[in-house]
This record gives sequence, structure tokens and C-alpha cells, in this order.
Amino acid sequence: MSGMKKYMVLIVGGSIALVLAIFVIVLLVRFSGEYARIQRDLQSNLRTLEQLHNRDPFPSIDNVEKIESNLLSLENYRESLLVSLSAAQPEIEDMERAAFPPRMERTAQRLRQLAREQEIRVSDTLDLGFGRYAAGNLPVQEHVSRLVSQLQSVEHVVTVLFDAGISELVSVEREVFDVERTQPEPTDVPATRRRMATEAEAVAAPAMRVDPAGVPGLYSRERFTIVFFADDLALRQALNALASDPILMVVRNLELRSELGLGGVSPTARLASRLQPRESATRDGSTTTRTTESEPDRPLMHEDRVVAGRERVRTTMTIDVFRLEGQYVHAEDEEVDEAS
Repeated sequence: MSGMKKYMVLIVGGSIALVLAIFVIVLLVRFSGEYARIQRDLQSNLRTLEQLHNRDPFPSIDNVEKIESNLLSLENYRESLLVSLSAAQPEIEDMERAAFPPRMERTAQRLRQLAREQEIRVSDTLDLGFGRYAAGNLPVQEHVSRLVSQLQSVEHVVTVLFDAGISELVSVEREVFDVERTQPEPTDVPATRRRMATEAEAVAAPAMRVDPAGVPGLYSRERFTIVFFADDLALRQALNALASDPILMVVRNLELRSELGLGGVSPTARLASRLQPRESATRDGSTTTRTTESEPDRPLMHEDRVVAGRERVRTTMTIDVFRLEGQYVHAEDEEVDEAS
């Protein structure tokens, strides 16, 4: 019994060590199986990667044919869309520079005649933004095609405004590109040499580029500023007509100002002044106060309380007119001619 007590520590320690050894063996068996599985997956993935490296490059022939078919469909849709968008725009006429001023004058006369028929006020000196050519100047030959395009766009926009029912056309301004200027005078040379250089250098080439803004070969954009008077209904009709027009046009800026406010007096101030009490003399020499000049005791009706909305509006409109270019313009006409 004393021997058992003597070796009790060794027995307990050995039992604990045996339990720990069994636990470690179980863990080793378990993780060795997991390690073997991971190793097999790794080898399988390595073999798959090696097979991918040994295959023909991506994409496959089927994918290439599918992409080419989709690209052809998109190109056909793009061509049909551009043809439909450019169907209504007028074709630019080729002409000599001496023929442009008469063409511009005939266009202005047509618009004046249309304005008279629709009782729209238009100045007799309306030049549509081509004042220098109305005065008899001839354009540069390389500018003629763009000037004709601007003239066609102005005529179309003004016709749309007339049909919408505006009451007065004040002015039309175009994007001026056909301006020439002299060479800048140097300031760091003596006066004598500066005078000689100025005499030797004539008027320079056009200072601004001839081509309009846009994407070359696809579309061009011309900007115009038109000032006119119209009531609310006519202005809404004009905006709707411009938006639904077959020619691509975008209103970039719109400034509206009431006609009653052009003189510095608002409609509310005019109504307050009209409703102020006024004194008038009677037969016996006394004075009496009246609220209105016509009917003193009549209460204000709804029509009398309207202070805005029925006067004309001075509208300053900045509009961009787009023209499609390239092989798509008038493609439908060519297809019809070939079919016939």
C-alpha cells in the first residue's frame, strides 16, 4: 500500500501523458486525411491549368463569328437611323459667291411675305444675320457652302416660329465665322519699322475656322440667337414644334421677359397705380374719391385682378441646328433612284 502511494505521481502523470498522446494521434490522422485531399485538389487544379495553357488562344471561332454578326447588325441599325434622321434636312446647293446675296435677299423676301400673310411684325430691313452681304459684299468662295447651310437653317427656324403664331420677329443672329481681320500690330519694334510692316502686310486670311462645330464626317452644328415677341400659347407651341421637327434642333438657352416689364414697371405696379383712389370735382365744387375712372363703385372682378400672363413675352432663344454629313445624307433618295 505504501508502494502504491510512492508511485502515485508517476501513475497519474503517465495516465495524462497517455490521454494526450491518444489525442495527438487522432489529430494527426484527421489532418493527414485533410492534407491528402487538399494535395489532390492542388494537383488537379495544376493539371487543369496546364491544359488551359496548352489550348488554342481565346476567343474561339464561334465567339468571333457571333461578335462579327452583332457588329454588322449594329452598323446596319446605325446607318438606317442616320438615314432617317437626315431625310428631312435640305441639300446644300453649290453656287458661285456672286449668287449668294441674291439668294439671301429672296429668302428674306419670302419670310417677309409669310409674315405679312400671318400678320406678324417684321422689320423691312430684316437681314437674317447676313447684313454684310445685304449691303452688297461678296463672300469668300470657300465660305459659300456653310453660308448657304446657315441660310437654310435660319429660314426653317423662322418659318417654324411664324407657324407657331409669334407676333413680332425682332432680330436673328447667326454664328459668324466669315470675318477677316488685319495682322496684330507689334508693340516692341520702332514706329518706322512697325509702319513699314503694316503697309507690307495686307488683310490676313480668315481669323476664325471655316468648318462648323461638330464631329467631322458625322454631323455639324450651327448656333443661332433669335429675339421675338409672343404670348404664352404661341411660345409653348413654338417650343413643341421645334422639339418635334424632323430636323434636329436643340434649344440651348431661353430668356423670357414680360413686355410690361421692359419699361422698368412691373405688372403689379401698373395695377396698383390703376387702382389708386382718384379725386374728381363735382358740380357744387366739392371733391369726391373714386377707385376707378370708369365705374367708381363696381367691385373688382376676376378679369381685373389678373396682373400677368396675358401680355406678350420678349423671348431670346439660342438654338442649335444639327446637320448630318457623310454617306448617310440623302441615301434614301439614291436607293429609290437605283430601284427605279
